[in-house]
Amino acid sequence: MRNKLICLIIILFLSLCFIPLQVFGTTISCYKRIPFGRFRLTAYCPCCDCSDDYYIKTATGTTAKQGRTIAVDPDVIPYGSQVLIGDTVYIAEDCGGKVKGEVIDIFFEDHEDVDNFGVKHCDVWIIRGEWEQ
Repeated sequence: MRNKLICLIIILFLSLCFIPLQVFGTTISCYKRIPFGRFRLTAYCPCCDCSDDYYIKTATGTTAKQGRTIAVDPDVIPYGSQVLIGDTVYIAEDCGGKVKGEVIDIFFEDHEDVDNFGVKHCDVWIIRGEWEQ
């Protein structure tokens, strides 16, 4: 009985940490999600009010893209990290003046989407694994 319970616990743990996931039309089939804590989520877009005239150029030199780009405090989440929020994997590519500590700013292409998003609090996971085409 004890062995069955241990096996059940292991299976439950693995099912929570190793799950195939769709990202940008590709699948991460072997990855581990590492709990990173609860973060305050806000949103920004390329308008002057949100981006201080930086528009879609990120701090890492990439072009911001909805569904991929997040702004982070690089002292908390390093640039280039793959971050699971809900069922979407984002890449830490940007920073912002108001993004300090456990705050993540999610990029949207339209200010209306920013207003609709508002402010949320959510558990965040760091992804470790291989991309599979």
